[in-house]
Amino acid sequence: MCTAAAADPYDLAAQINEPRLARLYAYWLARKGARRFPSRRDIDPLEFGYVLGHIMMVDLLRDPPGLRVRLHGTEMVRRAGYDLTGKLVQDLPINEYRAYVIERCNSVAATGVPVLVHHDRVLDGRPRRYEALWLPFSEDGQTVSMLLCALLYDWER
Repeated sequence: MCTAAAADPYDLAAQINEPRLARLYAYWLARKGARRFPSRRDIDPLEFGYVLGHIMMVDLLRDPPGLRVRLHGTEMVRRAGYDLTGKLVQDLPINEYRAYVIERCNSVAATGVPVLVHHDRVLDGRPRRYEALWLPFSEDGQTVSMLLCALLYDWER
């Protein structure tokens, strides 16, 4: 089961359950200011160390089109059992989850709207629920060029 919320900044902030995700969202909002998106150079990962192991940064490739994982956080790697850093999202080894992540990336890239997701996933043979925040970035201020996803499982709270 998956639920996703894409709304104006005030509605989305009110829907975030995980305090670290709320803090990251406030950081993203502060970095973008009056602009539609912040750029990658506007953020310093050391400033969100409280969630750093739980993030994935994805570059949107244009020619040829694709999704390359710039960073797959250490906690995400440990939980999933694979490391996508430097690889394409299309290399994600679980077919069903790969399709879901590609669709999520493409959707956020197309709309440019941050999204909060509550999703169920099987890890270690057991169903797990997580909350994830997807945030868009742009180098030219118009086109989404990078995504940041912070993902925390219910038991990590």
